[in-house]
Amino acid sequence: MTRFRCVLPLLGLLYVANASSAESPGNFPLRCQSDDGFLHILSDRDLDPARCKSHVARVLKAYAFVTERSGWKDRGPLTAQPLKFSVLGDPALKVLGYAQGPNLMVMKDAYMDNPLSEGTLAHELAHIQDFRQLKGKRMPSFMFEGRALTIGQAYRVSIGQPLGDYDRQMARSAAGFTPDGALALLENYQGRGWDNQAVGTVVVEYMRTRWKGGIAEISTRLSRMIERIAAGREFDLAFQDEFGESAEKFADAFLGFLRATQTDPKQRLAGTMWQSVDISAAPAKPSQASQDAYVGDVTDLVWELLR
Repeated sequence: MTRFRCVLPLLGLLYVANASSAESPGNFPLRCQSDDGFLHILSDRDLDPARCKSHVARVLKAYAFVTERSGWKDRGPLTAQPLKFSVLGDPALKVLGYAQGPNLMVMKDAYMDNPLSEGTLAHELAHIQDFRQLKGKRMPSFMFEGRALTIGQAYRVSIGQPLGDYDRQMARSAAGFTPDGALALLENYQGRGWDNQAVGTVVVEYMRTRWKGGIAEISTRLSRMIERIAAGREFDLAFQDEFGESAEKFADAFLGFLRATQTDPKQRLAGTMWQSVDISAAPAKPSQASQDAYVGDVTDLVWELLR
């Protein structure tokens, strides 16, 4: 069984699949833009000019952090096309924020006032940069999410935000994975939802802290792998080229680690981004409504946006 071979859709969410083009967040009116014209702030509502400019500054700051964290060899694709950041006030939209292809990020207006939105910015902008670098090629959904979630948390920490309930809930999920449960998630190449994000983050953190003695610059190394995929290598081959070991052998080592730490959550989280988190203070998962808000569904149609 090839556990990690992927021909799956990317992460994202089409906003009201049957909506007309005029209703698409990518077609909302332009409210303001960065001085260089790279970033366009769109909205379905009037925005106070100061608030609009604040959005510009926050998005650019997060985008720069993701760029530095990723360590791309060629940064040209990151700014080759304008980036649209669409702020919408639709109360029916469950998802707090999402990336739609390589050129559009959408965020609920009210959520922009929540401190956790800073992490969402970096998370979704990591997807945007990965989409731009991949140029239509594909990678496992859990890897996309694990990479983006670790970057999002690192950004929140870098601007002085303490870890909170979201981190405790994610850590509790990470500590609870069984080998069989994790394997089932990783074999679902069209993975989606809270558990897909959690298992992907455990994968990336295992690579950073444990695998091969720990790969400290895992974000940069994953960027190298993405660049190989963009150049035409299949995921399995790009993984082996970059890390010197097959994805199959990595999966065996990872599942062995889960097995060895199955009854020792402290040991499983040791050295990870969750090491200091008190998992006893949070339930295993947030409510279903909160899960729906944190993550967007995967859809095959997202790939059409990349063609």
